[in-house]
Amino acid sequence: MMGCLTAPFKLFGCLGLIIALGLGYIYRDRLESEGRRLIDRIQHLVPSSSGRPGVSSLESAKAKVDSLNGWRADSVVLTAAEFASLVGNGLDRDLRSQLDSLQVELLEGEIQVSARLRTARLPQAMIGPLSGALRPTEPVRAAGPVRVTRPGAGEWSVRSFSIGDFPIPDEMVPGLVGRALGHPDQKAVPVKVPLGIGAIRVRPGSATLYGATRS
Repeated sequence: MMGCLTAPFKLFGCLGLIIALGLGYIYRDRLESEGRRLIDRIQHLVPSSSGRPGVSSLESAKAKVDSLNGWRADSVVLTAAEFASLVGNGLDRDLRSQLDSLQVELLEGEIQVSARLRTARLPQAMIGPLSGALRPTEPVRAAGPVRVTRPGAGEWSVRSFSIGDFPIPDEMVPGLVGRALGHPDQKAVPVKVPLGIGAIRVRPGSATLYGATRS
């Protein structure tokens, strides 16, 4: 008896499922589009920790830096793409020309830079026995803190470095950085910093620039 009473509900349930599947198939393109739009909105709500240099991001970063000077703001917050653009723009031109597909990831207290490096100009003393195994370009990854050293200048202290599939022992990294830059005694990568920035604090998803102390 109970089975007879529940049979109509089961029938309606099956019909409802069939109709829903049919509508989903008919409007699949629209549903896919709405799904992508929803994902994009979620991604924009959660700040990305990785960014690549870009013209618009650089202009946006410069506008925020201007607010430290012109609007007398105490600090400004940059996105990963904006900070990556400042880093890329601040590197030595010769060094920057050797790096393709530059990407900067914001970590806790440091940045990780990934790129494809043109290996032909690497000093043989730097790569040693790896020279025969390297291709014309190799993916590299380096990480370390970045700080302001004086008005208009900063440095990136590289603490870890890998080229291709070969991680370099941490204790060897400072010496390799100096040789790669052509100055054996130099232990950090110089980076030009826009005037008006006194300190930088890096965290996953954002970089905070603090205004320089004003007299």
